[in-house]
Amino acid sequence: MQDQRCVRHSFEMAENSCRNCGHDFCNECLVYAFGPDKPPYCVSCALAAAGVRANAANRPAYSKRELRRRQKERRKAEREQKVAARAQVAPEIDWSVPESSPDFDWADEPNDSADGHVVSF
Repeated sequence: MQDQRCVRHSFEMAENSCRNCGHDFCNECLVYAFGPDKPPYCVSCALAAAGVRANAANRPAYSKRELRRRQKERRKAEREQKVAARAQVAPEIDWSVPESSPDFDWADEPNDSADGHVVSF
């Protein structure tokens, strides 16, 4: 998503665009009437769609074709962000212990058994 601002609140970043008028709005100005997976309405278009106020809807900023294209691009960008977030996994840490350490030599360990094997408790 580009650096777009809410139409009503110029200090807020745009969260999504209205499915009816196509303007970009912040999360406070959006109504997810059909769930979070479907495109939202702005408050004005939601009131008009519900029949509360017939003249409340905003004038369309884009044609229906352009609105569908923008929604498709937005969904694609969201999917790419999710894939990129999954790809940014923390680097794997090598927890293995080195076989020989310069500070300790296994040959210097005293043998506690008669057959020459090292006994440790």
